[in-house]
Amino acid sequence: MTNNKTKYLVVTTFFMAIILLQVLIPWLGYIPLGAVIVGAQPTIIQFTVAIAAILLGARWGAFIGGFWGLLTFWQAWSTPGSIGSLMFQNPFTAFIPRILVGLVIGMAFNKWLRNKNLGVRTLGLGFLGGLAALINTVGVVLLTVIGFTVMRTNFTGIPNHNLLGWLLGIVSFNSIFEIITGIILVAAIGNALVPIAERAGIKG
Repeated sequence: MTNNKTKYLVVTTFFMAIILLQVLIPWLGYIPLGAVIVGAQPTIIQFTVAIAAILLGARWGAFIGGFWGLLTFWQAWSTPGSIGSLMFQNPFTAFIPRILVGLVIGMAFNKWLRNKNLGVRTLGLGFLGGLAALINTVGVVLLTVIGFTVMRTNFTGIPNHNLLGWLLGIVSFNSIFEIITGIILVAAIGNALVPIAERAGIKG
């Protein structure tokens, strides 16, 4: 039991280190598609959380998602002055979507895909990758709208009316590419790592 717990702790620490690097080194945390599609920079940290949840299960996935949320919250307060920082100074916005990515993806994989054949698992992993992108984006947008409305935020560039439409206009372009990126990355990396993790006794 102790040896198995140690394995989970080691893998969790490994994923936390990856996320720390992705947060601190911007080009590791997103795929810059500007050279191909102007302005598109899909965030990929949520897929690191999703893959961790797939390997380790919902509880550890939620913990790793919370770690990402903590880093986001810290960055928002340590480097203020932008709309993005203002959004994530709200702890609900910083933490809840990230925790939900780990929790939902981990639960879904273990309940419906863990013991499926390769074809079904590949399709399922792709779906979970897209779902991870949606959970993060929708969660951030909705909690930002609630937070800005409740706090009556008055910041240069933030409209007083139709805040939801304004935010959707900002994130919708990237979101399309994040979903596509998630489908590809989680299916490919998940299929490669799940058998290795299971052989090591890590089964969610």
